Amino acid sequence: MKKMFCVFTLILSICISIASMASAQESVLDDIMKAGTIVVSTDANYAPQSYLNEKGELEGFDISVAKEMGKRLGVKVKFVTPDWDLITAGKWGKRWDVSIGSMTPTAERKNALLFTIPYYSSPAQFAVHADNTTIKTLADLAGKKIGVAGETTNERYLQRDLSIEDVEVVFQTWEPGRLVTYPTDANHIEDISLGDGVRLDAVFTSRQTLAEAIASGCKNGCPIKMLGEPPYYEPLSFALDKSRANSESLVDKLNEIILSMNRDGTLVALSEKFYKTNLIPKL
Repeated sequence: MKKMFCVFTLILSICISIASMASAQESVLDDIMKAGTIVVSTDANYAPQSYLNEKGELEGFDISVAKEMGKRLGVKVKFVTPDWDLITAGKWGKRWDVSIGSMTPTAERKNALLFTIPYYSSPAQFAVHADNTTIKTLADLAGKKIGVAGETTNERYLQRDLSIEDVEVVFQTWEPGRLVTYPTDANHIEDISLGDGVRLDAVFTSRQTLAEAIASGCKNGCPIKMLGEPPYYEPLSFALDKSRANSESLVDKLNEIILSMNRDGTLVALSEKFYKTNLIPKL
């Protein structure tokens, strides 16, 4: 009897070990599919990316992207809104599965987080006064007075001192005549609006900032037009907790979904809806 009990105990231990190993080997994607819900962290006060509408419901570009992602994954989406520093710090303790909050995958953040391929981007964009007829290409900006917000990636680009991880930044072959720095983008947009060459010949900011300024009319009128194609894009990605074991399968699946949304035009349509311009890079 004692021998049989020992054998039974040994078999039970083996079964428990096998079950534990199987559980440990289950991926984050498996966990989400079993639960039927993916928990997404985002920001409740970051319009037009994500914000509470008049009904108290989350709305915006990131919210729409997350809902479409859940639909294609075949699960429900639950939103949570933790502080940004908690998201970027990692070690989420399974409180949420993925961050969809317009995050740039910097080298520092990669110490704590995993990132997908970009789902959209922040493109740098030049603009001139609407009345200008002599500046037709980016090369025509050589020697011109250009306004830019100080201490930004755009200023660093013009100073040829910009480095974005995983992004090949190609600098222009020309150099501006003078850089005029401003506290904010709104300030140099106001100056270019005063007239062609009155204070500035051109400005350099993000495409969405210019699109919003043109759409809103800068309150008092905004006679500006975009010039050329964006010289570089700052990628924005989904983020996952690096400390959570077996997360790579979810990263791979999310990459598939982002790629499909990119190729079928879904991301472009959402970008046009919320940003009034195309912020989607070709993948």
